[in-house]
Amino acid sequence: MKNVGEFNKFIGTVSLSKSQRSGMEGRIRAATRFLRQNLTSFAGWERQGSYTLRTIIRPVNVSEYDIDVLLFMKYEQAKEPVEYIEEVFRRLQREHDYTDKVRRKTRCVTISYAGDFHLDIVPCVNRGQDLRICNRESGRFELTNGSGYRHWFNSQSRITYGNLKPATRLLKYLRDSKGNFDVPSVFLTTLAGKSVRGKDDGANFKNIPYALKTTASRINDFLEKNPNLPNIANPALSQEKFTKGWSQTKYANFRRMFAIYNDKINDAWEESDRQRSIGKWRELFGGNFGR
Repeated sequence: MKNVGEFNKFIGTVSLSKSQRSGMEGRIRAATRFLRQNLTSFAGWERQGSYTLRTIIRPVNVSEYDIDVLLFMKYEQAKEPVEYIEEVFRRLQREHDYTDKVRRKTRCVTISYAGDFHLDIVPCVNRGQDLRICNRESGRFELTNGSGYRHWFNSQSRITYGNLKPATRLLKYLRDSKGNFDVPSVFLTTLAGKSVRGKDDGANFKNIPYALKTTASRINDFLEKNPNLPNIANPALSQEKFTKGWSQTKYANFRRMFAIYNDKINDAWEESDRQRSIGKWRELFGGNFGR
C-alpha cells in the first residue's frame, strides 16, 4: 500500500526543521560576509552539495551534519593549491569568533558549530574555462562543476514533479538509521538522479512513495548489473569522479544491503492491508512512520 499521507508527514521528520534551516542560513551569511570583507582574494561564493539540492536530512544517530560552500578566490599563477586553503584558514583563525572552531581538511576549511553543523568552505579558482578546487595533500588542482551537477539533478527532479528529492532523502535516512551499509551521499544521489530516464513522463514518480519505489528499484537494477565498483562521475563533468577513496569491499556490502531493503520496499508497497503496510514501512523507517 502506498500510504501517501503517512509519507507526506514522515518526510517532515526526515528533513531539517525550520529553526535548523534558519540558524544555518544565519551562520553561512555571517561567515561568507566576514570572508568577503577580510579576504583580499575573495571573488564570490555559492552553496554546494545536499543543502542546495534539497536532499539534506536531519542528523540520525549523530548531532551534527555538513553544509558545503564553494568559495571562489582570485587565481594567482604562482600560488600552490595548499596556499589557498592556508589563506582561508589563517584569516578565519585570527578572528576570535572562529579561532576555536576552524580546522583544515584535504579540500576545505571547516567551521564546526558544536552540536549543530559543520560548514565546509571549499576554495575554488577559475583557470581559463575550468573551475578547480584545491587538494592540500596531493598539491593539485582538481576539476569541479557543482553548478552543472545541480542543474542536472534539478532537471531530473522536475520530471518527477519534485518527488525525486524527498525519495533521495528517504534513501539517505535509510542508510543513516540502519547503519549497516555505507555509501557516499554524492554517489547515492547520482544513482537516484540517473534512475530518472529521458522517456519518463513522471507517472512512476507521481508522489513520494511512488518515487521511492521507482528510484530504489532502478538503483537496485543498476547495482545487480554491476558487481564491481562502477565508475560514477559528475554527469556535468566526466573528469570529476565520485568513487575516489571508496573500496570494492564497501561497495559490495552496499550492493548486498540495498537489495535487501529494496525487497522490503516492494513488500510494503504491495501489502494491501493498511495497518500491515504501515508496520512494514516502520520496519524500514522506524516507529515514527505513520504516527
